[in-house]
Amino acid sequence: MFDFKVLLESIIEIATVVPKTLVLAIFILLLSLLMGAVIALIQQYKVPLLSLIVKVLQSFLRGTPNVVLLYLMYYALPEIFTFFAGILGIAFDANTLNPIVTVIITFSISYSVFQSEILRGSILSIEKGQIEAAQSLGFSFWQTFRRVIVPQALVEAFPDILNSLLVIIKALSLAYLITVVDILGQAKMVGALSYRYLEAFVGAALIYWMLGALLTFIANRFELKLRQGFH
Repeated sequence: MFDFKVLLESIIEIATVVPKTLVLAIFILLLSLLMGAVIALIQQYKVPLLSLIVKVLQSFLRGTPNVVLLYLMYYALPEIFTFFAGILGIAFDANTLNPIVTVIITFSISYSVFQSEILRGSILSIEKGQIEAAQSLGFSFWQTFRRVIVPQALVEAFPDILNSLLVIIKALSLAYLITVVDILGQAKMVGALSYRYLEAFVGAALIYWMLGALLTFIANRFELKLRQGFH
């Protein structure tokens, strides 16, 4: 029979890893946004060769499940780091590579492709008249980009960026496959210790729900203030 006392205890135990999960998700979001911005600029200005590489990368990442990418990087990264460490003459033990590094690199690369589309769309949504006005005032390309394009593009992209954060938080449930404990990983351990898996997984679902609702509420208020700043 379902035990609400066990459910409450499970929620308390699972909640202990929420800060770690949030920090990890935000770090991945920021890194993927940075990489996505580079990809968006390469696409926007059609940089020779790099544009082709980006298209191949996008095709590969869109067609490959995250769980496959995670396992692929888990076994490939130690070999890659060992290879480059050997070239640089640095001693490196592949067994010391923290699985969290693998998770960060894997999901940052995976979601950078989607972030690039979000950022590119938000940049294209800016009226050309504003860019031309900035240039007529003597702004350089980088001044126009930093003072005109970036602030407005971020406002337009903000709802999709929030959605990306929520997607990353949920995607981190796969991290337990390579021993990184997030919300779902903690729920599995709590269920294993108490032999009450139903309560543990219901607890995890409630935490995901509450976390999503809280982040959405905060983000909506922040977005409103951002938009008011442009009017």
